[in-house]
Amino acid sequence: MSKKVIAAIDLGSNAIRMKIGEINKSGKFKELESIRKIAVLGHDTFTQGKLSFDSVDMVCDLLKLFKNSFEDYGVEQYEAMATSAIREASNRDYIVDQIKLKTGLDIKVISNSEEQFLTHKAIKQNLDNYSTIVNEGAVIVVVGAGSIQITTYKEGRLRSSQNVKMGSLRIREAFGDMEDNILNYNKIMDEYITTNLEGVDFFSDDTTYEHLIAVGGEINIIIRMVEEKYEEKVEVLSKKQFSKLYKQVTGMTNEEIEENFQVKRERAKIILPSMMLFRKFMEKVNSNEIISPKISLTDGIIRSIHENIANSKMSDENISDVLANAKVIAKKFHYNKEHCTKVESISTYLFDRLKKLHGMNEERILLQVAAVLHDIGKIVSLDKHYLHSYEIIRSLEVFGMSKDSMEMIANIACYHSMVKPEDSHSNFNSLPRDQRTKVAKLAAILRIADALDRSHQGKINVNAVKLREKKLIVHSLCDVNVDTTLEEWTFSKKANFFTEVYGIEPILKIKREFML
Repeated sequence: MSKKVIAAIDLGSNAIRMKIGEINKSGKFKELESIRKIAVLGHDTFTQGKLSFDSVDMVCDLLKLFKNSFEDYGVEQYEAMATSAIREASNRDYIVDQIKLKTGLDIKVISNSEEQFLTHKAIKQNLDNYSTIVNEGAVIVVVGAGSIQITTYKEGRLRSSQNVKMGSLRIREAFGDMEDNILNYNKIMDEYITTNLEGVDFFSDDTTYEHLIAVGGEINIIIRMVEEKYEEKVEVLSKKQFSKLYKQVTGMTNEEIEENFQVKRERAKIILPSMMLFRKFMEKVNSNEIISPKISLTDGIIRSIHENIANSKMSDENISDVLANAKVIAKKFHYNKEHCTKVESISTYLFDRLKKLHGMNEERILLQVAAVLHDIGKIVSLDKHYLHSYEIIRSLEVFGMSKDSMEMIANIACYHSMVKPEDSHSNFNSLPRDQRTKVAKLAAILRIADALDRSHQGKINVNAVKLREKKLIVHSLCDVNVDTTLEEWTFSKKANFFTEVYGIEPILKIKREFML
């Protein structure tokens, strides 16, 4: 691998960050420059619902400076990503267009689940003992300016991941000038935070978590307010230190925080709501410390670029997190776990053995998530449940999945039943052409997998598939005493769409054995 200079830009709600680094010939990354500039975009979005063009001009001026650094370092590849302030702005498309015209930079507006996925990449990269921590049980709290993400791990597996639209800046903006007019301001803000966290799974979970990992929410500043030195890539703040500082801060004005701790005014304003949030989690986690990796979204973006350059596919660990979160969500809709697990297993088996036929690779995870979620529409109605599944899935946030990916997953699930995708269907026709083709290919596989467990009793096991001329022979095993008439009939009906998509006729061959 030749040397390559890469860069990441994060257009956040309270600041804009840039990181530039070099990937050397051996594939190792070395940071060259890291810049953070305050730009309170969230003030416009969280109070007015859209960004002002004055704010856009300010952002563009900063981005032009960043772009000058690109030229100075010879940046060859970059990713610039925008989060909640631009994501939630009603005029976001115009904003992104203006930034492109004025700076030449392409901005990608990412979903919350993508943002958290990238942040977790950075955490995994920075925490040397990450595997031990998540195995013992950890709560990862990412406090942004506009939202909080709470992700829990136990025995190395992701248990839950939820987002709450209640970041430190959003809390601040919600109360406006109330601080100067109400004596019990802190108590009211604490009640507001408590109420908004009521629906979070973590607070009703009886599981014991041994570690609290905190990212964002000015945690770096909070630690500096306690300790002058902050040079390690991971810092630890004790519960005792945190509590002592919390008592100090709750009795101070923003001006006093700014003066006593040499904190810039815009950051001083969100110190208290940030600490109130962290305090809620400290009270429940069985730990006497907060672990704080020195990372930001830019680190996750850099990591993602690095992996793409190295042609790394999504790791098994990341896939496990995505699927675990999908299953947690499916459980809330009372899904049939055994059936969906069976459908996922058959789907992925077919996908892996038909790669020459469908020509896809990274799309495997879309098929897996669709298999997990395909029946959740039944919670609304058994009649046309596939349509309800579509509407529910497209509104969900699954860890690591973009909005476009969720739209594809929703469409794949929508067509797992007898209805086939048509250009007249608005949900299907609204997809870009290449996505429509992928959805059709994946839905055709899912339909066969679903047909083979039509009775939801796990009667059939697929043990081989063979392509012979224009036929796909699906070899299956089942017990001699089991009646598979329903599965065979459904397979013959659903196989027609596979033939339409691939030009190959699926044929089911069942071998019957005495099975225990």
